[in-house]
Amino acid sequence: MNYPSHYEDEEAFVDAIAGHCKELNVRLLMPSHNETEVLARHRERFPGVLGSLLPDARHCAIFNNKARSYDLADSAGLSTAARISYLDPAELAGSIKAAGIGKTVIKLLTGNSAKGVFYAETPEEAQRTVQRLIREYDLEPSRYPQVEERIYGEGWGCSALYWHGQPITFFCHRRLREKIATGGTSTFRESAHNEQLVQFTAALLGKIGWHGLAMVEYKVCPITGKIWFIEVNPRLWGSIPLAISAGAEFPYLAWLCATEGPDAALKYHQDDRVLMHWRGRWFLGDLMLAATQTLQGKPLQALSTVCSGKTDAFDDLFLDDPLAFVGEILHYGSRFVASRSLNPAEKGMVG
Repeated sequence: MNYPSHYEDEEAFVDAIAGHCKELNVRLLMPSHNETEVLARHRERFPGVLGSLLPDARHCAIFNNKARSYDLADSAGLSTAARISYLDPAELAGSIKAAGIGKTVIKLLTGNSAKGVFYAETPEEAQRTVQRLIREYDLEPSRYPQVEERIYGEGWGCSALYWHGQPITFFCHRRLREKIATGGTSTFRESAHNEQLVQFTAALLGKIGWHGLAMVEYKVCPITGKIWFIEVNPRLWGSIPLAISAGAEFPYLAWLCATEGPDAALKYHQDDRVLMHWRGRWFLGDLMLAATQTLQGKPLQALSTVCSGKTDAFDDLFLDDPLAFVGEILHYGSRFVASRSLNPAEKGMVG
């Protein structure tokens, strides 16, 4: 099924999706990436149950903007990394030093999967990076990159399904390995309950009356237990196969909400047994990580990545559907050939 890029032609993209839904008699639309906000802006094109899972486009817009999502997290009582306010990029290094901060993270306001995220070891490097990004993306002051103190900790996620402000279920997982060492898509992770994350996620999503699926990312200090908000994916998330295989059946619960109502979903979920310390792995992601490690002269690390420990479920390896993995290889291979990158950014995806 082909359709135009929503970054290049939003109207044509929506027309194509609406047409495919009608042609294939799709009953529930479940977008899985940044197209979620686009489709939500055109909710009237997907009437009844078909578009019932689409979030409020205004809420998507908040979570798809780093600065606005941090503002909301602050107002909900979550801890966030210290941000540096600046009007003149030429004075940024001085502002960072005045705040007593050394290493920083620079984030374009729009981005995903570590795209648009940069790291600076010194205030001067941060200033150079920001000035380069402003030139490269022709950014107006309202779109200047967010500069924040670099924090350290384990990556965690808390996923949720809400139905018109009503929480249906939550699921937490700890990220054991990521395709990009500094952050991004996880390739290996395990289910692990964290009540604080559930409470923080409920406070954040509940504050705006969230509707639909979302995954909130956090950093957790393994020594002190301090938790920092990182971002929200206001849609299906990449590691959802872990939740499903562990027993948190988000897609089916969403279907029940849409067709029978939230009470039916809550009743069904009462009997679910969600497995803890259940490990899921994105195998192709690990292969790409191992290839990068090999090119960096780290063959033993690459071998360790490929020969991981206990894995209970895979995102992309299925004995009853082996061609899915072949198709995935062809997809990522074609993107690599076109972009020479294992994590390419499409025009309009970041900025």
